[in-house]
Amino acid sequence: MKGQMVLIQAMLVLCLGPTLVHAQVEPTEGREVPDTNNAVIEGRVTLPSGFAAERNVRITLKNSASILSTLFSNKHGEFRFENLSQGVYYVQAEIVGSPFDPVVERVTLARGVTSELTLQFRESDSIQSLVRNSRVISAAELRQSVPPAAKKEYVQGMKFVSKGDIEQAASHFQAAITIYPEYLAARNDLGAQFLKQKKLDEAEKHFQIVLKADPQNFNAKFNLGLVRIERKDYLDAIAQLNQAIVIDSTRPVARLWLGVAFLESGDAIKAERELTKALIMGGPECVAAHYYLARVYLSRGDIGEATRSVRAYLEEAPKGEYVREATALEAELAKRKN
Repeated sequence: MKGQMVLIQAMLVLCLGPTLVHAQVEPTEGREVPDTNNAVIEGRVTLPSGFAAERNVRITLKNSASILSTLFSNKHGEFRFENLSQGVYYVQAEIVGSPFDPVVERVTLARGVTSELTLQFRESDSIQSLVRNSRVISAAELRQSVPPAAKKEYVQGMKFVSKGDIEQAASHFQAAITIYPEYLAARNDLGAQFLKQKKLDEAEKHFQIVLKADPQNFNAKFNLGLVRIERKDYLDAIAQLNQAIVIDSTRPVARLWLGVAFLESGDAIKAERELTKALIMGGPECVAAHYYLARVYLSRGDIGEATRSVRAYLEEAPKGEYVREATALEAELAKRKN
């Protein structure tokens, strides 16, 4: 858990991103093509029923850093990306305005190989937040008539949060709920300050109060999951974070920490799935997923993938929270290669 508390502090103001669902993939069989520098990704998109998506679906090709190409499938839901180099890619399919969540799949291409995918949509089951900003605001929060004096204290507290002054932030949030005890946002953010200080019992108490009044409060449910991670209660952390994702599946930070909980509980397959989603959805905000993915790959003996992931982390976050651990891991991987 070394270094995790620092990242939790940064993650309490949540990052944005699209809803993603892991795709179903047919077994990938490489078949050689004449040009060994000409790798290909091709496939089709299907509806939840398994029938082809007989419409134009937007397909986006990405690597860990940027979008490489966007195209639309043909009327049979088929698509093809050509002239690709070897490496790791992410393929995303989406129909804007449809009842289906976007799907994404990770592809590792060898030189001159064609990889075949099937991306299957699933109907969205998420409860979308009414307001999307730097923090998720629930419907219950919007209905609250907060007294001006309490609101003023809350705004002051948020200013100190942005400055990293935990004590002053907590003082203003406490003042806000003293004026208006039902103030959900202030109570959640007071709990978040206690979480940063590792005052876990006090933090949990405030998150539970929020959830009793507002069971669909993403922030409190997510933060409760972080409390469980701090206590190394990974199974309950998984349960809490999954519930947070049901409330709002667009929040990549929840998937990041769900992946961490799966990794620490020994489930590398599910950890890879969630960390990959977090990386695609959150981009730079979830760059720590690279480091954790390196640990996932190392756990199954894939030195090459682990090396690529840890280098991606060090390149994208040269001053990140896990630089020391990532540097040590890179050195260990180099020794294992030799």
